[in-house]
Amino acid sequence: MQRGEDDDWILKQIKQIAYGIGYVLSGGKGNDPQFEVVFPQPDTKALPYQKEIQLLIDQHQYAKAADRLLSVQYAMADADFMKLGVWFYDTVNGIPEAQLEAGGYSKAAIVAGLKQLAELRES
Repeated sequence: MQRGEDDDWILKQIKQIAYGIGYVLSGGKGNDPQFEVVFPQPDTKALPYQKEIQLLIDQHQYAKAADRLLSVQYAMADADFMKLGVWFYDTVNGIPEAQLEAGGYSKAAIVAGLKQLAELRES
């Protein structure tokens, strides 16, 4: 029993992608108006204190940046603090360990900070 093109999910997906690319390339002048390609926009709004902490990171003052993060915990909404904390630890985790240590910080401090965030989230 042979499956038709409309019964094959993967083939449908490929067709939709091809249609979407064609739609974009034609400047939205496609013949089928039922489909629309939407590209998500990045969330460019900075969290409170993020620019200040980013500046400290850029200056390789990682320990000061971590201290600043902890000092603003009660000055902002819990959800924003969680986002800021996750952003901070994700950012410094991408820095080589030797560079972190030169800035007074370590990978072990990142792990400890993430555990602290997880405990805050659970409470």
